[in-house]
Amino acid sequence: MKLGIDFGTTRTVVAAVADARHPVAAFDESGEFREHIPGIAVTRGDELLVGWAAARALAEGTYDHAIRSIKRAIQTRMPDDEILPNISALDLATRFLADLRDAIITRSNLSARDLLEVMISAPANAASRQRWLTLEAFRRAGFQPIGLLNEPTAAAVEFASHHLQNLTAKSPKRYVVVYDLGGGTFDTSAVSLEGRHFELIAAEGIARLGGDDFDQLVLDAACDALAIPHLEDPAALERARDAKETLRATSKKLLVDLGDLGTATIDVAELYARCEPLIEQTIAQTELLFGKLASRGIDPDDPRELGGLYLVGGGAAFPAVARRLRARFGKKLQLAPQPFAATAIGLAIAADPDAHILIREAVTRHFGVWREAAAGADKIFDPLIGKDAPAPITIERRYHPTHAVGHLRFYECGALDADGQPVQDLVPWTDIYFPYDPSLADRRDLAHTPADRRPDLMDLEIAETYAYAPDGTIKVRIENVTRGYQRTYELGALR
Repeated sequence: MKLGIDFGTTRTVVAAVADARHPVAAFDESGEFREHIPGIAVTRGDELLVGWAAARALAEGTYDHAIRSIKRAIQTRMPDDEILPNISALDLATRFLADLRDAIITRSNLSARDLLEVMISAPANAASRQRWLTLEAFRRAGFQPIGLLNEPTAAAVEFASHHLQNLTAKSPKRYVVVYDLGGGTFDTSAVSLEGRHFELIAAEGIARLGGDDFDQLVLDAACDALAIPHLEDPAALERARDAKETLRATSKKLLVDLGDLGTATIDVAELYARCEPLIEQTIAQTELLFGKLASRGIDPDDPRELGGLYLVGGGAAFPAVARRLRARFGKKLQLAPQPFAATAIGLAIAADPDAHILIREAVTRHFGVWREAAAGADKIFDPLIGKDAPAPITIERRYHPTHAVGHLRFYECGALDADGQPVQDLVPWTDIYFPYDPSLADRRDLAHTPADRRPDLMDLEIAETYAYAPDGTIKVRIENVTRGYQRTYELGALR
């Protein structure tokens, strides 16, 4: 069976490919059907609980350690980092997804068999380390990944599924902008809608801003109302989230039950004022995205070209978000029929061979290398692959070396400053070493070999070739063209 799985921060949602339909899976949890699995993990003694079992333990207070959002907890961690006692980030993600696989087969309304082919997603602003960890955890959990899409691209596919009959060759609608506010991340992306081809045009985002942050503000407001110190307790945050999700556009007061600590009454207008700075950050990123479209041949001021500003993700259901966006973008705004499930449905459509759609992704972060400068001890940053470049992509660098050993320090980042230097959410990749000096060509361990300056090597020509794959991995071939030897490396963010 082919599936689309949105491994979410707060909710993981599964949609299936079934006879040209893409239904959302429902799971039997103690006699009650749920359309998601919560991303919660707790330990109790030597026992690890995930999903609904963990949610019950969290509500009952019967746990030793708790992680309220597995996806957000592993987002900035290396796969081998311990995230719970004796449990690594990769092990935790694998355990959660293995439990999900079992739930799909044994407790869902899907007629699933053992072979589960899945289209999966990652935030558009996700570091390659997170993409690799996600793919590896799905593989280890027993799924067969058939592709990885950026979450906003998948949501755009779901959006287009409602409008495909109108997106003819004569349609003026050229693109949709997806505003994806999930539990832990914010992404906004422009995706082409021309024909049945979906191409990521440009993307912006904030790696750590989402519904979890609004939950904390609700909890802070509740603590202030009860005149108690602010809490960061996972169980209290879950109570705050439950209360937040009762809010409607007409709500004036919000009650937050904190158990033995009391029930707080919060003025909703004051709560929304607390949330305004976070919402403004998302609007600033969306404005930045619109500002980039002109350089892509799109007129952002022509409403006929824009299919809509499409709101998806759990955080988009927060009334304060929709109210502020409506004030800024007016009639362009469209809320997904199922904000929590839009990405999963889009993934299922992308996995469906009968949907006959073509998707072309783009690089969503800058990738480059720090290398020794030609003179002195300075290091220079060479931005190799630019954000929004179409993927896959291959590029080449040729130069003459001035050192005995090339020590290449790879980084990715969310933005470059005016001087082309990396800024915003830098993530290191694996360092590699290449012997420019032919006398070192057979030596494998070069990490401790001095990178002495060698002007006598400048007659040599070095060629570097980088092949960027859609899953974020990069293959590098470095060749001493003059002397005829080379080495090949497969890069991924540190893992």
